Amino acid sequence: MNTAHTSARICELQNPGPPDYRSALSIPSPATCRMAAAGMCFVADLCRHTKAGIHQPFSIDTLPRRTVRRGESLYRAGDTLVNLYQLYAGSVKLRITNCAGIEQIASFPMAGALLGLDGIETGKYTCDAIALEDSLVCSLSFSDLVARSSSDAAAALRLNKAIAQETNHYRRLLMVLTSMNSEERIASFLLDISERMAASGYSPREFVLKMTREDIARHLGMKIETVSRAFTRLQISRILDVSRRHLNIRDPDALRRLGTSH
Repeated sequence: MNTAHTSARICELQNPGPPDYRSALSIPSPATCRMAAAGMCFVADLCRHTKAGIHQPFSIDTLPRRTVRRGESLYRAGDTLVNLYQLYAGSVKLRITNCAGIEQIASFPMAGALLGLDGIETGKYTCDAIALEDSLVCSLSFSDLVARSSSDAAAALRLNKAIAQETNHYRRLLMVLTSMNSEERIASFLLDISERMAASGYSPREFVLKMTREDIARHLGMKIETVSRAFTRLQISRILDVSRRHLNIRDPDALRRLGTSH
């Protein structure tokens, strides 16, 4: 999912006509959200309003959207929870920093993810959400979502599923950190990326990693040198071809065996 593909995808989802690559992240003219219409939006049941007793999808001109450039923050730890954010296009990293200044990358959400769930418990976000590339998010008022969920069972179920998905992610990450060696951790990480790429309509075998080796190390509890050595061993084993951030999974079955060995 390189930058060109991301920009093209944003255009394709937002604009009824041919994509305009010069204004890929501009706010489009009023139209029904094509991401929801295509079944690509995880929170489609949350992103709607009621008129005359009939549920209708938000149109693009009524739903607040925000562009987050690469390296910019969508929100910071300690900010008051106001919105949840549907990641419409692009990717981010969620970073946690403890009182000693030690950083942990909690996850790398991609298009379709619901961001901001870390702020529900206390009313303040506990992570920094940093864009890994130019990204586009839909802003969903948390108070409106809570109010809508109280009278809309489908919307409430969607929100609960999003929270459960977040919880299950950290359970899987805990399993990776406590029971896998370095190569197995990298394999499990790449399998997760591959599956999410496929779900977004991209190649599950050839893609560009948006995060740095340092980000991966901080996510998987490894040193940067260990991450690099693990990639090298997987390449020597002819499971992967790696050129900087460009990755080609040559043997998906071998990678799956390695990444699901526990």
